[in-house]
Amino acid sequence: MSGIMRKRSEFFNRALSGNWSEKKDRLVELPEDDPEIFAFYINIIYTGAISSQTDNHRLPNNELQAYFLAIVKSYILAEKLQDKQAKNTALLTLHTVTVRLSFPERLPNAEIVDLMYKNTSKGSLGRRLMVDIWNNNYTKTVLEKSESICKDFFVDLAYSIYGQRQKKPSVAWDMPSTTYEEEL
Repeated sequence: MSGIMRKRSEFFNRALSGNWSEKKDRLVELPEDDPEIFAFYINIIYTGAISSQTDNHRLPNNELQAYFLAIVKSYILAEKLQDKQAKNTALLTLHTVTVRLSFPERLPNAEIVDLMYKNTSKGSLGRRLMVDIWNNNYTKTVLEKSESICKDFFVDLAYSIYGQRQKKPSVAWDMPSTTYEEEL
């Protein structure tokens, strides 16, 4: 298993090939990471995809939000592990699902937007996707939830709305999914 992980993740490559103690033991401990999300990440590595909830539009909203949360957490883990392919897979899945479910109550909720923003850096493609998802007719809906969403999201959303006024496409529905992929 370490071979594929080293190939995909710069973090694991360094940990298992440098002067780290993990190289000798061939064991990398990540105690602060959720084992379920790590299993989700391992599944992405081996299958190249995130298991699809084929009838996303029929899922109860709480299950759909849990699915979005797992995708975003896997993106955050992949960013930590420096695995561009897994990050791209997570954002491709999130983009695909949200484009099909374009109703405000069926989009990633305030908690998920906030999680993405608190765990990624400025300029992150994950942040950009969150803004583009909400930069549509749903801006009013997100403004109503403003108490629970971080300020940086609103700054990015304002810039995106301004860009839209300049006639640039800036909503997820108008963008190809490759917009959110990192170059490998």
